[in-house]
Amino acid sequence: MGWWKTKDGHVIGDPAADYVESFGQAASRWIGPVDLPEEIRRRLDELYVEGIGRQPTENEIEALLGFCG
Repeated sequence: MGWWKTKDGHVIGDPAADYVESFGQAASRWIGPVDLPEEIRRRLDELYVEGIGRQPTENEIEALLGFCG
């Protein structure tokens, strides 16, 4: 488990990906950051802070959702 940079330079990681994927089919409706329910976005922010010491950018959330999709 870990965090890594995508080829575009965005950071995504297993903890955040596992969290998104835990929602199964519901997660397939989340294309961008604005599609996320507030409580899910809040938890993703927490996972990034816990894992890499900062909140994710909007582009990182989009990359994460693309990775999980």
